[in-house]
Amino acid sequence: MSGGRPGGGEAVSADAEPIVFEASTTGWQELYRRLVEVVVPRPIALVATVDSEGRTNLAPFSFFTIVSSNPPCLAFAPQRSGRTGELKDTLLNVQATGEFVVAVVTEELADKVNKAAARLPRGTSEFTHAGLTPAKASRIAAPLVAESPVNIECRVVEVRTYGEGPGAGSLVVGEILAARFLPSLFDERGRVAADRLRAVGRMGGELWVRTRETFALPRPD
Repeated sequence: MSGGRPGGGEAVSADAEPIVFEASTTGWQELYRRLVEVVVPRPIALVATVDSEGRTNLAPFSFFTIVSSNPPCLAFAPQRSGRTGELKDTLLNVQATGEFVVAVVTEELADKVNKAAARLPRGTSEFTHAGLTPAKASRIAAPLVAESPVNIECRVVEVRTYGEGPGAGSLVVGEILAARFLPSLFDERGRVAADRLRAVGRMGGELWVRTRETFALPRPD
C-alpha cells in the first residue's frame, strides 16, 4: 500500500496520490472491506431455498444482479464463511435442488432481513428466526417470502466456484421462471415506482442505504 490516507470528511481529489492495494500482498479481508465500501449501493437478494429434506432456508446476499434479459436470468454470489471456510446452506441447497426464490428487501423488512443473516445450525429455519413467513411458490418448491412485495422464482442454470478457502465465492445463475409483484407498486404508467417499492441496499461495513432519493438523466441518442 502506498500514499496517504485522507481524513474523514475531506473532499476527494483526483490529483492526490492514490492508495494502492496490491492483491498479491494485501490480506483478502482488507481488500474485501475496501471493495464493498466502493462497489455501492448493492441491491440485496433475500434468497429462499429448501434442502433435500424440504427444510426452508433464508439468507440475504448483496452480491446480486441481473445477468441476462433474454432469457431472463439473475445471479447472486454466496461466499464461504470467512471464519471456517464452510459453504453457506443456501449454496448447498441450490446445488441439491436446482432452484431458489429471490425476494426484494424493503425498508419495512430491513430489520428482519438482518436477523436472517445470523449464523444458525443447519436445518434451523431463518424464516422463524427472523419472523418472516414462507408462502407457496407457483413453479418451484422453494418458498416465497410473504412479506416481500416482489418474489422471483428461479431455476439454476449454472454454479461457478472461485477458490476453496475462507472468503472464496461461488456464482449462482438462475433463469427466472416467474416474477410476482404486488399491484400497489405500479404507477399510472404501469411501472414500479421507487417511492412505493422503498427498496434498500448495502454500503460498506454495517451501513445500509435507502433508494427513495432519485434523479433522472435522459439517455443520449
